[in-house]
Amino acid sequence: MHPMTSAFPENEMDRRVAQEASAPEPAGGEHAEHALRLLAEVGRLLSVQRGGLKPVLRRIARLTTSGLATFCLMQLVRPNGQLERVALAHQDPEAEAQLRALPHPFAEDSTCSPLVDALHSGTSQLLVDYPLEIRRRLTVLPEHLAQLERLDPRSLMVVPLVGHRRVLGLMLLARGGTLPPFDATDLIVAEELARSIAVALDDSRLLREARRAERRARFLARSSRVLAGSLDYRATLDQVARLAVPAVADLCAVDMLEGDGSISRLAVAHRHPEQTSRVWELAHRWPSHLEDLYGPGRVIRTGEPELRSEVPDTGLPRAARDAEHLHHLRGLELESYLVAPLKARGRTLGAITFAYTGSHRSYRRSDLRLAMELAARAGLAVDNALLYGASQEAVRLRDEFLAVASHELKTPLTPLNLRLQSLRRELDRRGSTPVNPARVQEHVAALQRQCKRLGTLVDSLLDVSRLEAGVLVLDRESLDLTALVRDVISRFSAQAARTGTPLDVQATGPIVGNWDRVRLEQVVSSLVSNALKYGMGHPVHIQIEQGPAGARLTVRDEGIGIPPEHLPRIFERFERAVSAEHFGGLGLGLYLTRHLVEALGGTIHATSELGRGATFQVELPLAAPTS
Repeated sequence: MHPMTSAFPENEMDRRVAQEASAPEPAGGEHAEHALRLLAEVGRLLSVQRGGLKPVLRRIARLTTSGLATFCLMQLVRPNGQLERVALAHQDPEAEAQLRALPHPFAEDSTCSPLVDALHSGTSQLLVDYPLEIRRRLTVLPEHLAQLERLDPRSLMVVPLVGHRRVLGLMLLARGGTLPPFDATDLIVAEELARSIAVALDDSRLLREARRAERRARFLARSSRVLAGSLDYRATLDQVARLAVPAVADLCAVDMLEGDGSISRLAVAHRHPEQTSRVWELAHRWPSHLEDLYGPGRVIRTGEPELRSEVPDTGLPRAARDAEHLHHLRGLELESYLVAPLKARGRTLGAITFAYTGSHRSYRRSDLRLAMELAARAGLAVDNALLYGASQEAVRLRDEFLAVASHELKTPLTPLNLRLQSLRRELDRRGSTPVNPARVQEHVAALQRQCKRLGTLVDSLLDVSRLEAGVLVLDRESLDLTALVRDVISRFSAQAARTGTPLDVQATGPIVGNWDRVRLEQVVSSLVSNALKYGMGHPVHIQIEQGPAGARLTVRDEGIGIPPEHLPRIFERFERAVSAEHFGGLGLGLYLTRHLVEALGGTIHATSELGRGATFQVELPLAAPTS
């Protein structure tokens, strides 16, 4: 038999405890024997305890009333520094009910010096004549001590539970009635009892931390496999959130920063499924913003994590937008949370939030390290998915561009070839029939038009290459923008006549600036050509005027317009707001136009209403930029 094993079963031990509780106080050798038996039984209970320690501490409190004390009360220090009552017992059931009614916890009051002294110093407090000694220390007796006096304690011991480098809690033992006051021997027994409990508490804490670390490592490993197993980051993050609950959180949510600066929630998981809809509703009705003082918005803005070991109810109003928002926040029963940023390549992509709700747990610095490690891996996975998506989109655009480019390049080559064949037939007949100069000139003019179109397409491709290589050179000179625009528009007169499109030009007078003629002609030609292409025969309005930044050129058509979802990207490379099947072009015109305008130191922007045309406005400084 194990030396700490009791010689009788637990039900028999409980019966003997009850008998000894009503027995008179042992004296002399019996007292020592009883103390040893008490310590042995406590050791046995602590050595075979399964699960949590609190039920064992309640049994130990009951054991102390079998001869050592009239009543016993135990309190443990929680991670947030507050005291939690975990066990109490009294020989008299009616008095035990009064003991339970004492303010909870009552050792926090700074006026209760014996308890606070023991808690802060780690030194036991022995009050042989409790009422007299405590009244000597305190001129005004606090309410909870007045209630304690109703239990008639004659002698008191406050013994701290001293663990590894800190006080884990307190054990208060009291004697009343006709029992003799506590003496030094009783204090030795109580301190030995406290040491056993403190060792068990430390062991339990270490075991919990080991299990927690194992749980965290297992969660991190599983999450890493999930993150590495898919390039669909939305579905992947949803899986990670589900893995986090309940392994490391009661609630997990993932938020991402969108391109427009807004924050959208991508994933939510909660220990209680009925609460999931509340979290989604919070994100929908009161979304996070970058200017928020707390939560995902602040973390995404600063790139720094946020850890709240405790979320007091008094702090929620500062985070709430209105009364209804506050009501929903309180409904989450937040106790503790941490938010970690999702980062990759120096950018903050989003944030992942872990929270405990109603489970009496709190996060610590060690949990923050886990969250940061997971966030780093999640951020890398998201970035890889985004890069993969961008590469796929680039491949799609490249393939589309190559298809369009081959079609566009073949378009002038086909009539060019036909004209050459016709010209050859004309020349082959010269032996019998004189060559018709008018027909030859017609063929040559057509050939020149097609060659010019082919040259324009090639020049566009070359200009894109120059822009990408950063070798676009400007040849600036003093120009009149009004005269240049009128000259360019005159070149479109034949095209405008064929489509029946009136060209309305309005100018207040000459506007002279320092620009590159060829590049500025490209800008004007591109905008007028677009207006004619998409104007559907409606008038095209061109206005030249003095703007606040220099010169302003506005080209407006009354055609098909641009869909709102396409408007933000029409100036990107290979982008088009219409089908290439119905409208030709390489999708490079506005891309080149934007870069040429910016190279000249200006800006361009577009507005449109679907079905009512589009307006392009160019602002150009009159002088070259100094930098």
